[in-house]
Amino acid sequence: MPYKLRVFLLIALLIALSLKGYSAELSKNFQLLEKKFQEGDIAGLNTLLATVTANNDEDRALQLYLSAMLKKTETESVASLQQAVNLYPKTYYGQMSMLELAKYYILKREINQGEELLHKITNAKIIEKFYWLGYCANYKNNYDKAISYCENYIRMSSDSKYLENAYYLIVDAYKKQGKYQSAITTLEKLRKIEGYPKNEQYFYYQLGYCYQLSGNFNDAYQNYKKSFELNRNSPLAFLVEDKLFELRNRYNPSLDLSFLYPYTTLEIPGLIQPEITVPPSASVNKEMPLKLDSKPESGFYVQIGCFSSEANACKRTEEIRSLNISALYFEDKNKKNTPWVVASGPYSSKTEAETVKSILAQKSVDSFITRY
Repeated sequence: MPYKLRVFLLIALLIALSLKGYSAELSKNFQLLEKKFQEGDIAGLNTLLATVTANNDEDRALQLYLSAMLKKTETESVASLQQAVNLYPKTYYGQMSMLELAKYYILKREINQGEELLHKITNAKIIEKFYWLGYCANYKNNYDKAISYCENYIRMSSDSKYLENAYYLIVDAYKKQGKYQSAITTLEKLRKIEGYPKNEQYFYYQLGYCYQLSGNFNDAYQNYKKSFELNRNSPLAFLVEDKLFELRNRYNPSLDLSFLYPYTTLEIPGLIQPEITVPPSASVNKEMPLKLDSKPESGFYVQIGCFSSEANACKRTEEIRSLNISALYFEDKNKKNTPWVVASGPYSSKTEAETVKSILAQKSVDSFITRY
């Protein structure tokens, strides 16, 4: 076989191994370890990891990396990753350990430490670093860099792990610069990719918000409406509802918001069950005000929800009372984003509150017990 052809076939084999996800320098048993990890075979991984012997630095780096992934505590995982970084910084899994450590620091808001590790990653196969560099740049208000890093990730990545997030990060960077049309164009690019957006509700919320910021209130309304109707009972739906009321109150008093009512949460078949007897202590007390002037100071309460809008809290309180269950709402000034609390109470004992919680659960209303 001619020399050039042998060289070409060797290069092709190495590329094929890379595309399959295997590190060419791993010994056979460690390639099997890598495969089990990628397939999520944790039981098999644990068993094999205890029996294999590392033959080179690539094996040793993978051994430390996998050990970190299997540790039970944060401290142990970080220690194993740091050991892999210190001992085998040039290996593939030494650099993958850098990536995991960087993500750990970023999620703890230690951005500079995470960014420093990301810049040390030189392996061309670790494309994910560009997404996280974009995240760091956006966090530090370096918007052009954030956009550039995320565009690199989108262009180079062969998987979809952070693809949608990368588009949203670019959108966020454009919004912060006041480039609302560029943000809209970015979202439209995402929509053109087959199978995207995966999170449709968030996508339409973002598109609606960008249109609102750009002054196109009609398209903002249409996209907010799509977002809300995809899941009326999600936390995001309440945020969308706030935006719709903002559109009506600030820009168009005649905006039709009739599609917001009634809430389907309280229309689920079997939600109102006449055969359930509500105890006197949990029945609606007409003398009790809908809104308390301040946060309760004592007693057991069954907390039903927290809201950023007083109007939503009031509405939810009325809905719970319509089930013949005592409810009220108040402002908890210690909470910045969702200060309006809806609760049922007060109850003299935890047992009494547990009974009410059970009744609410039978009516498909989530809640938990708290004591003031």
